[in-house]
Amino acid sequence: MSMQKLKTDEKKMTGRKGSLSEEVNLKDVMKELQKISENQRTLQEQMIDMRKELSEEFIEVKREIKDLQKEMKEVKEDKQKLEKKQDKFQAKLERLEAKNNKLEERQEKLERKELEFQVRVRNIVEEPKENLKQITTQILADLLQIQDEVMEDRIEKVYRVITNYSRKNKVARDVVVQFERRKTREEVLRTSNKNTIHYKGQKVTILKEHPPSTMQKRKKYLFLTEELKKRHIRFRWEWKEGLMATYNQERVWITSEEKAKEFYKNLMKKENGPTTPDPNSERIRKKPRTTSPDNTLYATTLQTSNLISLEEEEAEEEEEEETTQH
Repeated sequence: MSMQKLKTDEKKMTGRKGSLSEEVNLKDVMKELQKISENQRTLQEQMIDMRKELSEEFIEVKREIKDLQKEMKEVKEDKQKLEKKQDKFQAKLERLEAKNNKLEERQEKLERKELEFQVRVRNIVEEPKENLKQITTQILADLLQIQDEVMEDRIEKVYRVITNYSRKNKVARDVVVQFERRKTREEVLRTSNKNTIHYKGQKVTILKEHPPSTMQKRKKYLFLTEELKKRHIRFRWEWKEGLMATYNQERVWITSEEKAKEFYKNLMKKENGPTTPDPNSERIRKKPRTTSPDNTLYATTLQTSNLISLEEEEAEEEEEEETTQH
């Protein structure tokens, strides 16, 4: 009986311990569930806050995009306005350049017209207290074989000028002679090309006057004219711009710097330049000049090499730009 009672008590004791552990486990589970629910609630709140922040940021970004689009539209409109203004400015600039070119051409014509009454005389020995007009009158009168009084009446004024040529070579200053009539000037130039003039043992050279603008244009072609002279190739300056060269019995008009460079390049490819042509044979082969890129008024070619060399000399010295009246 006692043994059965003990077993019954043990069973009762073991049954109570199991219920307690179950209660403890349920409490822990409830606590864990409560923690999980709290964490979920916290996460939900955080997600709600994040959504709000994202929504606000999205609205801000959207606003910034609209502002950028508006700015881009304004920039595009400003660009179009600037392009229109630029087009107007470019058109105005082209008109001004055209007017400027016309003014330059008109000025060059006026200068050329004024210089049509002048010649430049070089290598007249300078003396103290010289009577320059009298000396020049005697030289030109002897050249044209007329009396001094007649020549003096044809001369309007005479004066010396300081030039780069006179400074570099330390020679007498050039003498500018202005005639009353253009015909006298042409006669002097034509006669001087056929005859040699001397004064006190010095060879006197008579040059044709050119406007400074013309001499400035010719500076671009000096590299070519130097080579043409070395190869004894005849050439003459064109009225507006450029030059005409007689090469291989044909006339070549070079009226731009690009053409001059191309001609020079082709010329330098040949190892040996052409020899000095026979004037008589060239005169026979020469064709009449009927066209010119510049002006048909200058259709007659110069037959004498003397005038060509004189014009070359003027271009080389580039002195007309800095000429001052003494």
